[in-house]
Amino acid sequence: MPEFVAESTSTYAPAVVPERGWFLARTIMDCIFASFACLLVCGQIGCSTHAKRLATPRNHFYDGRLDECKKGLEKLSKSRHDKDVVNLDLAIVDLLSGKPKISEQRLKLARNRFEALESESLTEKTVSMWTDDQVRSYAGEDYEKILIHAFLALTNLLSDGADAESYTLQLQAKHEELVQACAERTKSNTQPSYTPLPLGFYLRGMLREATLRDYDDAIRNYEATASLLPHCQPIQWDLNRAKHGTHSQPGNGVVYVFALVGRGPYKVEVSEQPTSDALLIADRIVSAVGPYKLPPTIAPIKVPDIALPPTDVDAVGVSVAGAAIGPTYSIADVGQLAMDSYRANRNAIVARAVARRVIKKATVAAAKETMKTDGLASVGMDIAGIAWEATEGADTRCWGLLPNDIQVMRIETPKGTPSIQLTPLRGGRPVGPSKQIDVTVIDGRNTYVLCWFPDARSQSQVITAQ
Repeated sequence: MPEFVAESTSTYAPAVVPERGWFLARTIMDCIFASFACLLVCGQIGCSTHAKRLATPRNHFYDGRLDECKKGLEKLSKSRHDKDVVNLDLAIVDLLSGKPKISEQRLKLARNRFEALESESLTEKTVSMWTDDQVRSYAGEDYEKILIHAFLALTNLLSDGADAESYTLQLQAKHEELVQACAERTKSNTQPSYTPLPLGFYLRGMLREATLRDYDDAIRNYEATASLLPHCQPIQWDLNRAKHGTHSQPGNGVVYVFALVGRGPYKVEVSEQPTSDALLIADRIVSAVGPYKLPPTIAPIKVPDIALPPTDVDAVGVSVAGAAIGPTYSIADVGQLAMDSYRANRNAIVARAVARRVIKKATVAAAKETMKTDGLASVGMDIAGIAWEATEGADTRCWGLLPNDIQVMRIETPKGTPSIQLTPLRGGRPVGPSKQIDVTVIDGRNTYVLCWFPDARSQSQVITAQ
């Protein structure tokens, strides 16, 4: 636990230079009211501002009304605070509208933007201590930064496939970088618990196998996938096939069905009682910002948390020409990645909220002490301080149109134009209408199909590419 020290007659107040007292107090109160007014003008008061603005486009998306969803998202993208995260949702809409190249461009823009924001501007960081994290440009959560690279690989596969393997390498590199950064940020002696996505290794094995010569590389990547998914029998089949050097039998081609299953993670506002680890981090923050010390107790503060909506679809049944092949299986548990990575960073998030609470209370206490207020004047300043704190809300911006899971099924079938039937399943039983498509299968080549089943009632979207 940090050492709690009061540096003044007030629990929170920093030392004040007497001759500057009135000027400082006036400046402080101006900052309080300016911050409050700024948040009112920006419309950022409340715990779910972004979620409320996103609600209508999300409903259109799940109803299959992609054009209306896109129009709503494009309006939101005009807001400076929403544009980066909305761009991610627009990438999903473009992908499922059959525009993978446009989706890829949006994802690259988001990737580059988040990387630039990782070296955060000092101005934004300082201002957020006087208001809240919603004034900062959205730099993405760790799980979102990882998933950008996963979706870059998928979108590229569905266009020309030239850069798909590079994106899988970037995916693994980004994961390792973020895990290390998280450990340094939280000052943890143990590595964060979230593991790499099997998807990156799986896609790389798939692409190496498709060259019909780089089977050694395919084996290494399938082995890495199998180590992450030790109980997945189809991965063992892939590994065994690569060891014998047979992508497909003569006259056959391969269809990979990638399924985006369930509604993905999103953020909600919760009240959090700071832990000792969070207080240790907060103590370092307030010490760096100014002559502040943590008080003996901290009331619960508002922070974002990850929520997973219930799902009535857990896989997609695949049939070819009426013959059942089997259900898709997970190669990227998006919901679990979001929960694990966010929890690994949670102490740092709580610490920032604690530091803001301390700095705001210290500011008001310093102003009262300097102005030597009493009676109604003191009450007025207390009310102003309470109002200042009340403007703070958790930053619930997030990539709102993610699936809960990314799954796959590999099908070897004779060349031609077979009919493939896709059916949403729960516990192995159909829970919604099937989607049927015809695909072109080429001898010795891969064909890719991507489908989206967010729930049993939603209209599925399917796109294909070779």
